[in-house]
Amino acid sequence: GSSRAAILVLHGAGGTLFDGPEMRRVARHLAAEGNAAYVVHYFNSTGTTAALDATMQKHFDTWKQAVLDAIAAIQQRRGTRAPVGIYGYSLGGFLAIATASNNANVDAVVAQAGGVWNNQEHRIGRMPPVLIVHGEADQRVPFTKYATPLRQLLRRRGAKVETLFFPSERHVLSPAAMAEVRPAAAKFFRRQLRAR
Repeated sequence: GSSRAAILVLHGAGGTLFDGPEMRRVARHLAAEGNAAYVVHYFNSTGTTAALDATMQKHFDTWKQAVLDAIAAIQQRRGTRAPVGIYGYSLGGFLAIATASNNANVDAVVAQAGGVWNNQEHRIGRMPPVLIVHGEADQRVPFTKYATPLRQLLRRRGAKVETLFFPSERHVLSPAAMAEVRPAAAKFFRRQLRAR
């Protein structure tokens, strides 16, 4: 029905090529819970296959606009204001947070191995509830450099923050960790989006 929550799933820098299978597993899990889940191919907006560090900040606002356009398209197609959640992995986690900032159309975010670049903190304003998922042994998006400051930043902004941290996990979570993350994310979205 039109009241079903819409959840956008955002891949990381590996694009759908590398991150696709895992993101589709996440989307399938969310769909099985009764949500409408969408894997957003936001790289199409810049013709990117896999993003290099150098292009990430350059293309970031274009990708963010692609996510905003996807939300608008979903709402328009339904003709109603459905609850919206965003699940973002890595670069997608950075995008999920940026897209949700000061955006009344986003009701909940799960940011896996994401964060906010330290020169971009001023761009984060009012935020919906966020579940931060991170491996403490992540060397790609280091835990102390990103997860810890993100939690502090969100709390300063008055957001509801929940965390799911894995002490020995790295940037790409193990299948065992992901088997925990998928239901935890679904439960978080169920709680936050049903409350709308």
